[in-house]
Amino acid sequence: MTTLSPNVDLASLIRIYLDKEDAEVDDVRMQTIDHVLGTPSTGGLRRISGTTTCGRHWSFFVKSIHAVRHWPNIGVIPEADRATFDAHFPWRVEADVYNSRRPLPEGLRLPRLYFVDDLGDDRLDLWLEDVQAAPVEWDLTRYAAAARALGRLAAQRPADGPGAEPGLRMYVQNRVMNGVLPALREPSLWRHPLVAPYADGLLRMDLDILGHRIPAMLDAVDRLPHTMAHGDASPQNLLVPADAPDQFVAIDWGWQTPVPVGFDLGQLLVGLAHQGAIEPGELPAIHRAIQASYARGLADEGMADDHLAAGYVTTMVLRSAFTAIPVERLGDPVTPRSHELFRKRVGLARFLADLGLAL
Repeated sequence: MTTLSPNVDLASLIRIYLDKEDAEVDDVRMQTIDHVLGTPSTGGLRRISGTTTCGRHWSFFVKSIHAVRHWPNIGVIPEADRATFDAHFPWRVEADVYNSRRPLPEGLRLPRLYFVDDLGDDRLDLWLEDVQAAPVEWDLTRYAAAARALGRLAAQRPADGPGAEPGLRMYVQNRVMNGVLPALREPSLWRHPLVAPYADGLLRMDLDILGHRIPAMLDAVDRLPHTMAHGDASPQNLLVPADAPDQFVAIDWGWQTPVPVGFDLGQLLVGLAHQGAIEPGELPAIHRAIQASYARGLADEGMADDHLAAGYVTTMVLRSAFTAIPVERLGDPVTPRSHELFRKRVGLARFLADLGLAL
């Protein structure tokens, strides 16, 4: 039998899961699920499942979260900055979303939370519903539906006026200004065989111009109306449940401090593009559709959309324009597959740069 934390009463959880008071555990299986180590607060993902003595199947999705001092890649943070990073990184976000008990707009829900296992030393295991996602296509209709739900979410949770968003500033300082901007300003990057065939002659210059505008863009978003939001609302984090394909199950919440109105649209647009699952030519139509639908979501709840375009585009440029070209993968073998990814990601950079220059 799989070894579990002594805090876990598995039989009780299974009885709640099955709504069957006399259920007894027969077998237990644990599957480790691969995840990207780039998320500092995610310690691991597991699927713990099995059957009861009467043959009923059960399954939980267990997400381990922790303070970032436990992150295996903490070494990428300069030693002098680690204590501050650990103190300010919101590692408990997902647990806090459940603790807040705030209602979500119709069509958007959380996975059911069965148990929070406090392992001590700022480590938690969240025992969650194992959502069975439908293998659906993210067409314009689905993008629009997600954007409208996110607009309603934002309008239901206005913040107490505008203000600085420390998580965004920290991200831009560390990931963009200290991380990728120096790489983008290296001439050798633009001669690389994975970049040169796809980057037009102006992209390097345009990203450099936008890089010099970063402080002004950060100041501009501070002055916009702020709301609460999902914080990382990519299609990958908006599961479409197989038993309710007109709904979304929102997972992997981020940024639970006030953010500029429209903030969630950035990840909605770029999420699949980062995976190379979208052709650059599809981006303009998705951009128009989600902005219009988010505005309808705001209107559903009586909120004006006067500052939507500025909040959406400016925060998306800050978060994603400079990281669109995956400089961290320049050492990958030059293969048809890597060429395809870079072609699409350079196209994403071109699209976002154009939006940023039009601000």
